[in-house]
Amino acid sequence: MQEVSQAWKDAQEQTLVPESYVEVILNVGDPDSQADATSSSNGEEYFSDASSLAEEAKKNPPKYAMLERNMWGLDGSISILPSNPPYGENGYIGNVLSSADGSYDSGNLPTITISFSQVFTAIIPGITITWASAYDEWPESFRVTAYNGSAQVVQQTVTDNASITSVVYMDVQNYNRITVEVLKWRLPFRRARIENILIGVERTYTKSDLMSYSHTMFVDPMSAELPKAEITFEIKNLNGEYNPDNPQGVEQYLMERQEITARYGYRLNGTTERISAGRIFMSERETPQHGITATFTARDAIEFMSDLYTGTSSGTLMAIATAAFEQAGLPTMPDGTNRWTIDSSLSSITAASGVDLSENSIAEVIQLCAHAACCVVYQDRAGLFHVEPLSDRTTDYEINRFNSYSNSEISLTKQLKAVDINNGTYILTVGTVGETQQVSNPLISTPRAPTVAQWIANYLQNRKELSGDFRADPRLDALDRVTNINQFAESVVLVTEINYTYNGAFRGSYEGRSGV
Repeated sequence: MQEVSQAWKDAQEQTLVPESYVEVILNVGDPDSQADATSSSNGEEYFSDASSLAEEAKKNPPKYAMLERNMWGLDGSISILPSNPPYGENGYIGNVLSSADGSYDSGNLPTITISFSQVFTAIIPGITITWASAYDEWPESFRVTAYNGSAQVVQQTVTDNASITSVVYMDVQNYNRITVEVLKWRLPFRRARIENILIGVERTYTKSDLMSYSHTMFVDPMSAELPKAEITFEIKNLNGEYNPDNPQGVEQYLMERQEITARYGYRLNGTTERISAGRIFMSERETPQHGITATFTARDAIEFMSDLYTGTSSGTLMAIATAAFEQAGLPTMPDGTNRWTIDSSLSSITAASGVDLSENSIAEVIQLCAHAACCVVYQDRAGLFHVEPLSDRTTDYEINRFNSYSNSEISLTKQLKAVDINNGTYILTVGTVGETQQVSNPLISTPRAPTVAQWIANYLQNRKELSGDFRADPRLDALDRVTNINQFAESVVLVTEINYTYNGAFRGSYEGRSGV
C-alpha cells in the first residue's frame, strides 16, 4: 500500500471525494542511449555534480545563498551552503557568472557534454532539459549540438526561452556525443544551473488528454503464476500525431521498452497530493489511421524476461535467481542500483541437483526460485522486483458497505486432501477428502519438499475467495491485507488482484483470499 497523508485517508471517508487526477508521463526516446549516457562539464563549482545530469532520477535540489546578485532573499527559503559534503542533489552549477546582460563569455560558455560509448542509430525527437527549478531560473538562449565523432550531426539554437523545462525538438540519429551550451541566462551575474537532461522528449498526459485509463496488478502469493502489472491508456489523436503514416508525427520515435511513469492524485487542502501508480515499459500501441485516438499498453519488466535462460542451474537459489536477473539486462533504477532485490534466505537454500533449466524462460526461472524458497515475486510501483517472503502486515484500509457498490462475491475452493511435490517425491496428507494439489518445480530438493508442501497447504486450506467492485482508493496494491466488512461478517482479505479504471473518478475491482 502506498503511503499517503491523513488528509488523503479522511477524504476517502467522504460521500463525495475531492477532485482526482491521473498523470501519464511517456519518455519518447531511446532507453538504451539514456542508460549509456555519461555527463561532464567544462567547469563547475565544487558543490556541483554534472556527472548526475543524465541519470533518470528527478532531483530535489536545495536552494543555497551564494555570492550572486539578489541571491540573499530574506524569506526563509534559502539555506547556507554546508562547509562539508553532502551538498545535496544540485546537478550542474557553473563556475562563471553571467555578465550585466545575462550573457557569458563566448570563449568560456557553460557547457555540458553528454557522451556515449557507441554510436546510436535509433532516431530520437530531441532532448529535454530541466534547468534550475529551486531558483525558478533558466537561460534565455542556449545551443544543443549532436556529434558523431568530430562531425556535427545536427544543431539547434534556442532563443527567447521562458521555461524551467525546455523541450528541444530536433531529429537526432547516428550520434555518440551531445553538447548543451548556455549562451545567455535570464538574470545578470548568475551561475548557469541544470538539474536533468533526458535523451528524448518527455510527454505528459493528464486527465484532460485521456479518453480512457485502466491499471491492473496481479500477484500470486504462491508464485505459481508470474506477476502482472499493466496500464492501458487511450489519448486524443485528432491531429494525427501518432498516425504511423504521418511523416511529422511521433510514431517514428516510439519503440518497445520506453519507460512510462504514471501518478495518481487528489486535490487536498488547496494542494495536489500525488502517489506513484507505477514505472513500467511500452509494450503495445494501436494507432488506427482513420481513428481519433491512440491506445498504448505498458507492462512491467517481465517483458524483458522472455528469452531462454542460459545461466547456472546448480548451487543456491540466490545464485540462480541472481543469474536470471543479470541475464535479463534490466535497466537500472533511477539511482543507478539494480532493479531487483532478493531475500537473503535464498542464500541458504540449495537447488536440487542435476536440474536442466535450458527450456525455461528467464521469468520462469525467477518464478521457480521464488516458489522453491516459499517466497512471492512481484514488481512494486517504483519498478523494483522483489523476491521475498509474504508479509503478514494488515493495512488500515477497509472495503465496507460505504465504499462498495455491492456485497462481495464469496466462493469456496475445493477441499485440500494432499500436496504432491514433483510427482510423488514427497506427499503431504492434510485431509481425507478433497483434491490433491500437484506441484512441479525441478528446483525443489528432497530435503526442501516438506517445507514447500506445508507452505502451500497452509495457504490453500483457507478456502474462502472474495471479489467485488468498490469506489477505489488508488493507494491499494496487490498483496495488501485489507479488512472486508459485509452485513454478516468481518474478515481480513489478502488481495491478489486489483484493477483500477479512471473516467474522471476512480473505480476498482478486487479479488483475494480470506484467512491467509
